[in-house]
Amino acid sequence: MKEMWQLYDFNENPIEVVDRNNPQVWDKGMFHMGADIWIINDDKKILVQKRSKYKKLEPNVWAMTGGSVIYGETPTQTIVREAKEELGIDLNPTRLQFMTEFKTQNVWVKTFILKQNLDISQMIFSEDEVADAKWLTWNEIDDLVKDNNFIQNRWNYVKDYLKEEICNET
Repeated sequence: MKEMWQLYDFNENPIEVVDRNNPQVWDKGMFHMGADIWIINDDKKILVQKRSKYKKLEPNVWAMTGGSVIYGETPTQTIVREAKEELGIDLNPTRLQFMTEFKTQNVWVKTFILKQNLDISQMIFSEDEVADAKWLTWNEIDDLVKDNNFIQNRWNYVKDYLKEEICNET
Protein backbone atom coordinates (compact mmCIF):
# COMPACT_ATOMS: atom_id res chain seq x y z
CA MET A 1 0.00 0.00 0.00
CA LYS A 2 1.27 3.46 -0.86
CA GLU A 3 2.07 5.78 2.01
CA MET A 4 0.42 9.13 1.36
CA TRP A 5 1.53 12.45 2.84
CA GLN A 6 -0.28 15.76 3.08
CA LEU A 7 1.92 18.52 1.68
CA TYR A 8 1.87 21.99 3.25
CA ASP A 9 3.14 25.41 2.30
CA PHE A 10 5.47 27.62 4.33
CA ASN A 11 2.55 28.73 6.55
CA GLU A 12 1.34 25.16 7.19
CA ASN A 13 -1.61 25.48 4.82
CA PRO A 14 -2.50 22.15 3.19
CA ILE A 15 -1.67 21.98 -0.52
CA GLU A 16 -2.26 18.44 -1.73
CA VAL A 17 -1.93 14.77 -0.83
CA VAL A 18 0.83 12.85 -2.62
CA ASP A 19 2.62 9.51 -2.50
CA ARG A 20 5.65 9.84 -0.18
CA ASN A 21 7.87 8.72 -3.09
CA ASN A 22 6.69 11.62 -5.26
CA PRO A 23 9.73 13.86 -5.91
CA GLN A 24 7.50 16.88 -5.20
CA VAL A 25 7.76 15.97 -1.50
CA TRP A 26 11.29 17.38 -1.55
CA ASP A 27 10.54 20.55 -3.54
CA LYS A 28 11.67 23.77 -1.96
CA GLY A 29 8.77 25.46 -0.23
CA MET A 30 6.88 22.18 0.25
CA PHE A 31 6.60 20.53 3.66
CA HIS A 32 5.18 17.32 5.02
CA MET A 33 4.26 16.69 8.66
CA GLY A 34 6.49 14.86 11.11
CA ALA A 35 6.10 13.95 14.78
CA ASP A 36 8.79 13.30 17.39
CA ILE A 37 8.65 12.04 20.97
CA TRP A 38 11.29 12.65 23.63
CA ILE A 39 10.82 10.10 26.40
CA ILE A 40 12.23 11.07 29.80
CA ASN A 41 12.64 8.57 32.64
CA ASP A 42 12.72 9.10 36.42
CA ASP A 43 16.52 9.45 36.29
CA LYS A 44 16.04 12.48 34.00
CA LYS A 45 17.57 10.60 31.09
CA ILE A 46 16.21 10.71 27.55
CA LEU A 47 15.58 7.63 25.42
CA VAL A 48 17.47 7.73 22.12
CA GLN A 49 17.70 5.17 19.38
CA LYS A 50 20.41 4.49 16.84
CA ARG A 51 19.06 4.63 13.31
CA SER A 52 19.59 1.48 11.30
CA LYS A 53 22.38 1.25 8.75
CA TYR A 54 19.60 0.59 6.23
CA LYS A 55 17.99 4.03 6.65
CA LYS A 56 18.13 6.14 3.49
CA LEU A 57 18.53 9.41 5.40
CA GLU A 58 21.11 9.68 8.17
CA PRO A 59 21.88 6.00 8.82
CA ASN A 60 23.85 4.97 11.92
CA VAL A 61 23.20 8.16 13.88
CA TRP A 62 21.31 8.57 17.14
CA ALA A 63 17.84 10.12 17.20
CA MET A 64 14.61 10.45 19.11
CA THR A 65 11.62 8.27 18.20
CA GLY A 66 9.42 9.68 15.48
CA GLY A 67 8.53 9.78 11.84
CA SER A 68 6.35 11.18 9.12
CA VAL A 69 2.63 11.65 9.60
CA ILE A 70 0.69 9.50 7.17
CA TYR A 71 -2.31 11.19 5.57
CA GLY A 72 -5.32 10.77 7.87
CA GLU A 73 -3.23 10.41 11.04
CA THR A 74 -2.77 12.91 13.82
CA PRO A 75 0.75 13.57 15.12
CA THR A 76 -0.06 11.67 18.33
CA GLN A 77 -1.24 8.67 16.31
CA THR A 78 2.04 8.85 14.41
CA ILE A 79 4.02 8.78 17.67
CA VAL A 80 2.13 5.70 18.88
CA ARG A 81 2.57 3.94 15.52
CA GLU A 82 6.27 4.77 15.24
CA ALA A 83 7.04 3.65 18.82
CA LYS A 84 5.35 0.32 18.09
CA GLU A 85 7.01 -0.12 14.68
CA GLU A 86 10.51 0.96 15.71
CA LEU A 87 10.80 -0.19 19.34
CA GLY A 88 7.94 -2.64 19.85
CA ILE A 89 6.45 -0.54 22.66
CA ASP A 90 2.89 0.61 23.28
CA LEU A 91 2.47 4.24 24.27
CA ASN A 92 -0.65 5.79 25.73
CA PRO A 93 -1.47 8.83 23.54
CA THR A 94 -3.24 10.59 26.43
CA ARG A 95 0.11 10.79 28.29
CA LEU A 96 1.89 12.67 25.48
CA GLN A 97 2.58 16.31 26.32
CA PHE A 98 2.93 18.73 23.42
CA MET A 99 6.29 20.52 23.63
CA THR A 100 6.76 22.65 20.50
CA GLU A 101 6.52 22.74 16.74
CA PHE A 102 9.00 23.91 14.16
CA LYS A 103 9.87 23.51 10.53
CA THR A 104 13.08 22.13 9.11
CA GLN A 105 14.10 22.33 5.48
CA ASN A 106 11.05 20.29 4.38
CA VAL A 107 9.20 19.04 7.48
CA TRP A 108 6.72 20.64 9.88
CA VAL A 109 7.58 18.82 13.11
CA LYS A 110 5.20 18.45 16.05
CA THR A 111 7.22 17.51 19.12
CA PHE A 112 6.05 15.81 22.30
CA ILE A 113 7.42 14.75 25.68
CA LEU A 114 6.49 11.59 27.55
CA LYS A 115 7.63 10.93 31.10
CA GLN A 116 7.86 7.17 31.43
CA ASN A 117 10.27 4.48 32.52
CA LEU A 118 10.80 1.87 29.84
CA ASP A 119 12.96 -1.25 29.90
CA ILE A 120 15.19 -1.29 26.83
CA SER A 121 15.79 -5.03 27.24
CA GLN A 122 12.07 -5.56 26.58
CA MET A 123 12.07 -3.56 23.34
CA ILE A 124 11.91 -5.24 19.96
CA PHE A 125 13.80 -3.23 17.34
CA SER A 126 12.69 -3.12 13.73
CA GLU A 127 15.94 -4.08 11.96
CA ASP A 128 15.36 -1.71 9.05
CA GLU A 129 14.63 1.20 11.44
CA VAL A 130 16.62 0.83 14.68
CA ALA A 131 19.99 -0.72 15.59
CA ASP A 132 20.10 0.13 19.32
CA ALA A 133 18.58 2.24 22.07
CA LYS A 134 19.85 3.74 25.30
CA TRP A 135 19.11 6.29 28.00
CA LEU A 136 21.31 9.40 27.87
CA THR A 137 21.62 12.61 29.82
CA TRP A 138 20.94 15.95 28.19
CA ASN A 139 24.71 16.62 28.12
CA GLU A 140 25.47 13.26 26.50
CA ILE A 141 23.01 14.00 23.71
CA ASP A 142 24.44 17.49 23.29
CA ASP A 143 27.90 15.90 22.88
CA LEU A 144 26.56 13.51 20.22
CA VAL A 145 25.14 16.49 18.35
CA LYS A 146 28.47 18.35 18.51
CA ASP A 147 30.20 15.23 17.13
CA ASN A 148 27.63 14.93 14.29
CA ASN A 149 26.41 11.61 15.69
CA PHE A 150 22.81 12.73 16.25
CA ILE A 151 20.12 13.34 13.64
CA GLN A 152 20.38 16.83 12.21
CA ASN A 153 17.63 19.45 12.36
CA ARG A 154 16.04 18.35 15.62
CA TRP A 155 18.14 18.97 18.75
CA ASN A 156 18.66 22.69 18.23
CA TYR A 157 14.88 23.22 18.13
CA VAL A 158 14.14 21.32 21.35
CA LYS A 159 17.23 21.33 23.55
CA ASP A 160 16.18 24.35 25.62
CA TYR A 161 12.68 22.93 26.16
CA LEU A 162 14.14 19.57 27.22
CA LYS A 163 16.70 21.12 29.52
CA GLU A 164 13.98 23.17 31.23
CA GLU A 165 11.74 20.10 31.47
CA ILE A 166 14.49 18.03 33.07
CA CYS A 167 15.63 20.79 35.44
CA ASN A 168 12.08 21.53 36.57
CA GLU A 169 11.15 17.92 37.32
CA THR A 170 10.56 17.23 40.98
